[in-house]
Amino acid sequence: MHDHTSPEPATIPLGGGISRADDHAFMQRLIRTLDLSHPAPDRLAASFLARFGSAGMALSAHVGGLDEVAGRETALPPLLAVVREAALRLYRARVRRTDILAGRAGLVAYLQACMGHEVIEQFRVLFLDDRFHLLADELMGTGTVNHSPVYPREIMRRALELGARRLVLAHNHPAGQPDPSAADIEMTLRIAQIGRIMQVTVHDHIIVGNGRTHSFRAAGLLG
Repeated sequence: MHDHTSPEPATIPLGGGISRADDHAFMQRLIRTLDLSHPAPDRLAASFLARFGSAGMALSAHVGGLDEVAGRETALPPLLAVVREAALRLYRARVRRTDILAGRAGLVAYLQACMGHEVIEQFRVLFLDDRFHLLADELMGTGTVNHSPVYPREIMRRALELGARRLVLAHNHPAGQPDPSAADIEMTLRIAQIGRIMQVTVHDHIIVGNGRTHSFRAAGLLG
């Protein structure tokens, strides 16, 4: 006798406080939803969590990393990439509605989802108004595994176009360690110096590693 019951709808995890068991149950439901014929969703869910640490980090993983766990014979990795894009859109909507400072945990989660598992360096800028509301989140540079080009004057030109008064800079370290290099510090201070002339404040620079972040403001590297 065949069971024609529809799989339980998968929901997108957006907040903190999620246990390992919850993550496992979510990933198992998601695999069943995306691939009804998968022979072992329980085992694959466990493999994703063992490799990436959480459901959120699995969904933010690069497709190549998902392929290594799921295998290239399944269509799951590109389908999970679609789920990831849905989650990112929900994150963006949430970040847009909140004061960036009040929603800092959500902001960090969003940046991890965007860049935490990217295999090349990206540099993005969050342009804010004077009430710390998001005007735009734009990718301003991509590069190699350890460098992305940054053009401070281009960042300031875009800030003036948008009417932004504050900036949050963000980039990822694909190697996983979020500690800033001397070049990171020098570049950040240069952008902040140009910003002062243009009356645009660099509020923070957040470096994203694999599951960890570094805040320049928290470390006292910005005023």
